[in-house]
Amino acid sequence: MKTMGCIRMRGLAGCLLVFLAAFALVSCGDDNPASPDPTPMDEKGEVSFEISTEGGTGSGTGTSPIEVAQGDTLGMTISQKSKYTDSEGTVFECEPKASICLFAELDTVFADKLEQLTAIQEKAEVQTSQEGQSPVTNRTLQKFQIGSQSVQFDLSYETYTYATADGNVEMPYAMPHEAVFGNAGASDEGERTRTVIRSISVKPLPKTRASVSDTTWYEVNAVFNLDVECMNTREASKQNLTFSVTYRGAVTTEIELSDPVKELSHTIQATGGTASTSSPFVANPCEVMSLLFKQNSEYTDAYGNLLSCEPEARISLSAETDTLYVQAKEDLEEVPASQNFVFNPSGENPLLYSATQRFELGTQHLQLEMSYEIYTATDVENNEIEMPYLKQNATIPSAATVSELSTATGEMADTTFYEVRVPIKLETVYVGTADENVQTTEIVASYIGAIVTWKEEPELVKVEYRTGYVWEEAHDNLPLLYYAKVYRDRYYSNGEVFTDEFIDNGHPADVIASTSTMLSSSQQNYPLEGIAVYENNGLTDSIVYKAGEVFENDSIRIVHCSATISGHPKDSKTKQFEGDRNNPIGEWDSYLVSKLYDSSLNIGSDIPSQNSYPTSARETGWYFQNVTYGRYLYIYLPNDIRAIFISDLNVNQYDQYLVIDGKRIEFTQYYPECEHKFSTEDIPDGMKFIHECIVKFMGRNFYSSNVMEVTQR
Repeated sequence: MKTMGCIRMRGLAGCLLVFLAAFALVSCGDDNPASPDPTPMDEKGEVSFEISTEGGTGSGTGTSPIEVAQGDTLGMTISQKSKYTDSEGTVFECEPKASICLFAELDTVFADKLEQLTAIQEKAEVQTSQEGQSPVTNRTLQKFQIGSQSVQFDLSYETYTYATADGNVEMPYAMPHEAVFGNAGASDEGERTRTVIRSISVKPLPKTRASVSDTTWYEVNAVFNLDVECMNTREASKQNLTFSVTYRGAVTTEIELSDPVKELSHTIQATGGTASTSSPFVANPCEVMSLLFKQNSEYTDAYGNLLSCEPEARISLSAETDTLYVQAKEDLEEVPASQNFVFNPSGENPLLYSATQRFELGTQHLQLEMSYEIYTATDVENNEIEMPYLKQNATIPSAATVSELSTATGEMADTTFYEVRVPIKLETVYVGTADENVQTTEIVASYIGAIVTWKEEPELVKVEYRTGYVWEEAHDNLPLLYYAKVYRDRYYSNGEVFTDEFIDNGHPADVIASTSTMLSSSQQNYPLEGIAVYENNGLTDSIVYKAGEVFENDSIRIVHCSATISGHPKDSKTKQFEGDRNNPIGEWDSYLVSKLYDSSLNIGSDIPSQNSYPTSARETGWYFQNVTYGRYLYIYLPNDIRAIFISDLNVNQYDQYLVIDGKRIEFTQYYPECEHKFSTEDIPDGMKFIHECIVKFMGRNFYSSNVMEVTQR
């Protein structure tokens, strides 16, 4: 097996060929003595290396370690080519070597107890030595003790020094660092997980599992990793290698294998509301109260191997109306009616179950959102294990409690305000553990109730409608959202004015900046890299694409990418146009239902208003439509109809309206203001194309940009 590694400074491979032709090459042998204390010079050096492996299989990644079978010895040779160019332009070369030798001292380990096969001595025994001059051979011997087994790493590397115009210089080289237990903790894609990564494990060999046995045989597997680092180069670089050593273990005493054990514990974290650390948790008026059930889930098999993960369960509780006007106090004290709820699954490992339950108390609506995660793990025998988890089992609402807050006295009417608290008992249960651990947590929705007592029966003489909005910043797994609002002001003959507030569900405002290339016909949020080959007048040509930096937050997204072509980019043509408007603004009947209200909230349509509003026969409630459409920029190949880049910029936008009192309250005054810009800049061997989009929407500014550099090779 051979693994190639190459560290080149600033990509100057082509320039190095010129230097090699222009200056004499001097090999780094012993002909030029160096001082015992050479100076590392990492600004002018480079090193490439090739790893040859004997006695092992695997690629050396975290998911495919280099495996050393029982009784085998792994030998790895790291052959290198090292170059250094001094200030006078003289090029020095040498070929230092490094090696890695790995083996287990014993083919079979005998133990009295199963635990002795996995007993790890925390620190390895390390011995270091040096010998020779130019090259200097540096050697490190590591011994890892696992019970009575000794796993040994024999590491060595050479360093050359040379007398140059810059003084005595230590040449670039590749150095294997000391090994450590375990792998690097990441998959091939680099994504870390919440599942425990084992550094040593045991599993029974076939036909040996029993409750009592004179001798039980096991396969013992130990995992190590180390870094091979390129030294004295312009840019530091490391390559991680993971190793897996396997040998046999035998437990020669009587063994009682216990049943697998599943254990679960959790803590509760509260945000919003009272942020109490214990039940009851109260959602205050105008707030959303959220609880996170953070869990530690463990599975221990009969051989003591441990798997663990951290599933999460969440709930959030909110009241739709901050202040509820009723006729009598008794209307505030009822038991809320609850709807049935069903958990729906989504995703994979973890599998996420989520549900929404609504409670109604008169015209007040409470909303409870719930979710929980389930993880699956694989044990040493490749059995799939469903890890323990916490789930919401049931909800039990109770009668609201009412306590008087204050009374506002008016000339024609008095208004008494009450604090209304609706308690809901949430039952949770452990799934997969021996003890279900059923627990009850009390959550409380709190809002204001108001009763108006008229001294004389007033007459509703006028009604006015006002629109507004509020932004909710991104948090947890939720994006940036805005909530549209309508305020209905009711004017009475006695001078009293009452305001009703209607709030739509939240809608996201996502910044869009994507590109498509000849590598993929679909728009990509993150640029692709690769080579696109195409036919040009009967000849084969290609475009080399590279991804650049992406800067993004809730309101800004800037994407950099580049392409190298055979023609000159100044001959490229561009074209801008708008995409199709699949959901035009103003086609009111095609808008989708967002949320509906009880028709009892309506007042007579004959009540005069200062402004006129269009009528609507749709049900009372909110309606919305996604009105986003793309703005595109095409950058074509010189003298061709094929595009190098297609840039798409926008902000994910919605329009909505409220139907109340038979009227349609629109939000036309908030329609987004969009400004698109396109500019070019000259760069060495090419052009920079800058496509920008500036959007003002609901009092907030958004910016997106695609910066595309096209150069000639």
